[in-house]
Amino acid sequence: MLKPCTKDVMKIIEEQTYPYYEKMGRRKSEFLMKTHPQRVLDDFEKYKNTIDLSVVAKYMNKKDIKAFLYKYSNTLDIYKDYNLLTHFIKNMEQNERVELVQKCFINQTEMLFNKKDMKWINSLVRTYEWYELIPYDLAFLEIKNLILKENSPSEQCDMLSVLITSAKTNTKHIKSFLTFLMEIHMNIPFKYKIEFVNNLLTNVSTHELDEATWNLLDQIFHSMDVYIDTENDVQLCLESIIVRKVLNDEAVPEVIEQKCSFGSFKNIVLSLNEEQKNKLFIYALNSLVSKVNTENIVNKSDFDGILDKLQRVLILLNDWNKQLSDYPFIYETIKTLIKTKGENEWTTDLSCLYKVNKSWRKYMFEESLSLSLCEETCLNALKHKPQLLTRHDKQIHTLRTDDAVSLRRVLAKLRVYWPDSLARHWTEAYMQSLNELTGHKAIVEGLFMLLSQSQVIDLARKYVNDNFKINCNLTDQTEFSIRKNIAKQLHVARPLVPLDTVYWYTKGEYAKYAVQSHSAILSNLGEVDSREYLLKLRNVPVVLLKFVLNQAFAKLKISEVKNVFSNIWKSAKDPTSRSVIYEYIFNRISYFFNEKFQDDEYLWEILNICLDDLSVEGESTNIYEKLMDIDKVPYSKQALYYMKSYRYLASLPDELGCAKYVNELFNCANKIIGELDNDFIVNIVLSSIKIQFGSSMFCDSLAMFVLYCDSEENQLQRYKKIEPAIEETFKNWKTLASYRQNFILFLDALAHFLVTDYSKKIPIPVKLFTELQNKMQNCLSVLENYEMHTSWKLLIEYIKLLSELCVRQKDNRPYNYWKVASFGPILLEYLKEDVDKYSPMIHNMFATALDKMFKMLWLRDYIIVDHLRLMLNEDFDPAYLVVSKIMPQYTSHKTKYLQTQILKKFKSNLSKSVQVQFYNELLKYPEVHKLFMSI
Repeated sequence: MLKPCTKDVMKIIEEQTYPYYEKMGRRKSEFLMKTHPQRVLDDFEKYKNTIDLSVVAKYMNKKDIKAFLYKYSNTLDIYKDYNLLTHFIKNMEQNERVELVQKCFINQTEMLFNKKDMKWINSLVRTYEWYELIPYDLAFLEIKNLILKENSPSEQCDMLSVLITSAKTNTKHIKSFLTFLMEIHMNIPFKYKIEFVNNLLTNVSTHELDEATWNLLDQIFHSMDVYIDTENDVQLCLESIIVRKVLNDEAVPEVIEQKCSFGSFKNIVLSLNEEQKNKLFIYALNSLVSKVNTENIVNKSDFDGILDKLQRVLILLNDWNKQLSDYPFIYETIKTLIKTKGENEWTTDLSCLYKVNKSWRKYMFEESLSLSLCEETCLNALKHKPQLLTRHDKQIHTLRTDDAVSLRRVLAKLRVYWPDSLARHWTEAYMQSLNELTGHKAIVEGLFMLLSQSQVIDLARKYVNDNFKINCNLTDQTEFSIRKNIAKQLHVARPLVPLDTVYWYTKGEYAKYAVQSHSAILSNLGEVDSREYLLKLRNVPVVLLKFVLNQAFAKLKISEVKNVFSNIWKSAKDPTSRSVIYEYIFNRISYFFNEKFQDDEYLWEILNICLDDLSVEGESTNIYEKLMDIDKVPYSKQALYYMKSYRYLASLPDELGCAKYVNELFNCANKIIGELDNDFIVNIVLSSIKIQFGSSMFCDSLAMFVLYCDSEENQLQRYKKIEPAIEETFKNWKTLASYRQNFILFLDALAHFLVTDYSKKIPIPVKLFTELQNKMQNCLSVLENYEMHTSWKLLIEYIKLLSELCVRQKDNRPYNYWKVASFGPILLEYLKEDVDKYSPMIHNMFATALDKMFKMLWLRDYIIVDHLRLMLNEDFDPAYLVVSKIMPQYTSHKTKYLQTQILKKFKSNLSKSVQVQFYNELLKYPEVHKLFMSI
């Protein structure tokens, strides 16, 4: 599309409001930069995310690159890609390139990138690596000085590698580099020296060096003991010497020939002309062939050595694109090795010779089974000359009884194309080997692939074990191995055997081996056969359960699935099987939790079958844990599931240790509390659970169970169930702090759930809270628990007012947002009563209790301030002292006016005690002080 509509495409890119991110690729980028380079660069902000930047670097005017980099360096993220950055730098004019590299990257006196990006670059690229981008003469002088100062051999070698890259193929530069190396760095340890020497040999055509330069390199070779028999890996050095000597018609030192492994000289070949290639190839071939002397084979070690050398000969021929047919002596050597191996009955694998070049295999066809005994060569033999299998029957028998080898494709062809000859012979061979100690997997598979259906059934029937148990004490495990492999391989027979045949092996301890056969055959059954089989299933082994259940859902109607599940569940006696079945249907319901699934009622009915038939003697831990997963059940069924789960777990004997599950269920009812039956809560939940305020685990849940009812009478009914626990708490009030603390948490939870009842499902619990208050007053001293009594008393007055408001008005907001205007005066009256009853000093504790009450109800600041303001309608000093202690310290647009009114009243109050507390308690808060100063 780009070529015929270039201008249209460019217009689309340029008119994009946001950056265009569709990548063009290199070819399209090149087309644009060749045809419209200036247009791309003029509006580069639009193209920068779509065009290949390396192509931009290639086709830009060299003079413009520097300015381009300074303009876009911080917006293109070039700093993250070193190769891309060097693309731009290498294409600059030399003078500008040198200046940029030195100033911005080496000396870093100028900033091309910001500090953060430059830090990233410095973490990836060492300073001396930038010298690759400047001319060798400059780089040599600088790196030479760096090397002389550097003590680390590793760093020195890396610096030398930079010089090699900079020198490239310039003979003069190579010579100066080697001279410097000879003068200064002959003492570098071998493990470092070999790195940059190999780098040099990889990048430089050493056979083209002049004599003086070569002599310098040769001296380095001597310093590395290349000409001495050592264990150091110097193959590139050896190849370099050989190429140099051979191309110059010089004798190759004997030690070099002995040490060289004679690779294919792949890297060097590319730089040679045809004459040089022929000369080098002939030398390499002759050198390798001279080492392949089959007459020297005395033992297996010699044989392996000759095999390795012959493989190298073949690799050399292949890499140089030679034909094996042109070298008959090599083919004869291969046949000699095959003969030697057979005579000595060695097991050495010769396939390395057969696999070098696929096109050469036609020359090795007669020997193919001797060279590479595998399914591929057998198939090739069947294709071109089946008699070859008969000729090599001894070797073939080893292959067909090897458990590690699959011959299914060969067996399939034998059955179809040679049923009366090769197939019959192989069947007889398999039957004769059946009672041997090993190879049963391959033998049974081969028989099942070749025999007819009736013969497979007869063979399977013959080895059925009546008691279905595996006797591991038998010294002869042959029969067990045969049975095991029959169970595993029944599915390979064609046509498929009936499922009843497999079912012989799906009982007892052999079931785990029949899983694949059972699964494969059941999967291939049609709907009618599957229905017949599945509906009569009972006592399904654990290992087959999930697959059978999957098949039931896949092939039966959902109404029929219910019958299958019912049969399997009721026949399952062991806990593991029941756990698998329950977990399967539960997970299926969970999977469709958020789906519009038309059969969800059937799924629930199936799960109900399991729920209603859970054992009174207990089930597995997995089932207990699934009974806890209320959230994974569809919301419409969560309450039912919760009640069934709770009833079952609560009914189990104590010795099963299910109390922890009951407690967990008790504490996770918050989402469905409103959907639970009142009778269930009163007679099951609150009756079965052992409630103690010695632990905090029940506080929140207990508050929910008591509050969430349809009437205040039901709240009282539920309260009566927990009253004994409250009485026990009051008995331990003074001796056990945990009881005291957790009861207070319970009161907090009651208030919290009330004010956060956004759906207004909780009846305002005036009667319940009053009953609690009466119990507290009767059992706990007011003098010792003044703050708790007072905060609860004030809270009750507040919710009484809420209850009256609910009758008069409708307000969808939470209760802690409601304005209860008459509460302030009531607070004042209660304060007066307490002052009269105790003394004016009670104001401090009253303030603490009032603050606690505000926090229990989570009242908004503007509502609190309004209540406090209304407490100050009379010149009653204790009220001022209370307000000064608990007035909110922060101001907002909702509280500012009310707080101002309060501060004005404080300002006009002349009581010294009020003024002292006002200045020391209230004005210590910055925002309040600021507001006061503005009055």
